[in-house]
Amino acid sequence: MISEPGAMSSQAERTIRAIFEHAARISREQEIDELVRLNADFARDLIEADRCSLWLIDEKKNELWTKIAHGVPTLHIPLGEGLIGACIRDNQVLLVNNAGEDPRLLRSVDSSSGYRTEQVLCVPLRAEGRVIGALQLLNKPSGFTETDAGLLGLLGHFAASAIDSEWLRREAEGARLMKRELDLARDVQARMLPDRPTGLDRLECVGFCRPARSIGGDYYDLIPFPDGQFALTLGDVAGKGIPAAVMMASIQTLLRSLLKQSVNDLAAALAALNSALFETSTSERYSTLLCGVISSDRKCFSYVNAGHIAPLLIHADGRLERLMEGDCPVALLPTMSYHQSTAALEPGDTLVIISDGVVEARNHAGEFWDEEEVDRVLLSNRDAPLLQLPELLCAACDNFAAGAEQYDDMTVVAVRVS
Repeated sequence: MISEPGAMSSQAERTIRAIFEHAARISREQEIDELVRLNADFARDLIEADRCSLWLIDEKKNELWTKIAHGVPTLHIPLGEGLIGACIRDNQVLLVNNAGEDPRLLRSVDSSSGYRTEQVLCVPLRAEGRVIGALQLLNKPSGFTETDAGLLGLLGHFAASAIDSEWLRREAEGARLMKRELDLARDVQARMLPDRPTGLDRLECVGFCRPARSIGGDYYDLIPFPDGQFALTLGDVAGKGIPAAVMMASIQTLLRSLLKQSVNDLAAALAALNSALFETSTSERYSTLLCGVISSDRKCFSYVNAGHIAPLLIHADGRLERLMEGDCPVALLPTMSYHQSTAALEPGDTLVIISDGVVEARNHAGEFWDEEEVDRVLLSNRDAPLLQLPELLCAACDNFAAGAEQYDDMTVVAVRVS
């Protein structure tokens, strides 16, 4: 029977009207699950198929899965298998009206569901030039046509665009929330670094930290004690980001408490810190740490070096001394004995402690800054105001890097005896 031209025109108009109404409907929908259901239901009803399923690619699991599938629970099949897998793999429409004779048909799916697949129409879902899945229609008694394929392709375009837009929205929202969390964490971390103590008897100090990322793993502390002693610490947690920052905060809090209990026995304080941290940290999470105390008469610097870069003592007469004694980083071994060392101080002496982000700065060629350059910068500026020393040192480091990415946190603590 040949349809009248008017009837054909009327049918086409109804189809076009239905598609535009559907496009308007899905444009208002924000929930991705409802978007998928709307598209699947409309595709099935418009083309008069029995069932519709929408398949998405899971690249991590190397499989395809159904976001929605009429009549059956969620299905999972290996990527590339079945007619749907061939459609996605080849990025081509598949129209098969004798599915029972096609060797690509996954008969195991029919066997498990009790369904009999006779006709199959699949169209790829494309978003931003990539295939993200496919729409599949099953069983149309009169057989699928090229017109059906064109209509399903149009609906597939709507579905892919909606799904991809929703994914992007969620990613953007997740990135926004992550940025907010990182900003909060960075603010908390910055607040934990102490203000520069002032009014100290015959002592001036400064601390400086520039993280390589928004959240750093370096930390320092400057602690005046009522009896006139002055404690300083500088540490570097292995790794970066929030896990390193959490460990940094734990070390700073616990070490402050331990120093208040035993400021005159730094070895015992570091041993207790090591044990506590080892019990709560992972094998790859540890920290180098320099912890020292300047006596109330400003004549002695007592310190424990737990795997950190040797402190630099610049004497008033221009001599530079490296305080080389050291032990193992904290949280690396369950039990560890630490040794307390001492260095004599005189008026005009400057003590400088740095993190490896300074000595391991690299330029675009991957070359490391020469550690002797640190000595040169400090000695050539030994008469500069103490507050300027960290900035002068980091400026020299930046000049060598010549715009290359900062690979590690850069931290400097300096004290000067007056």
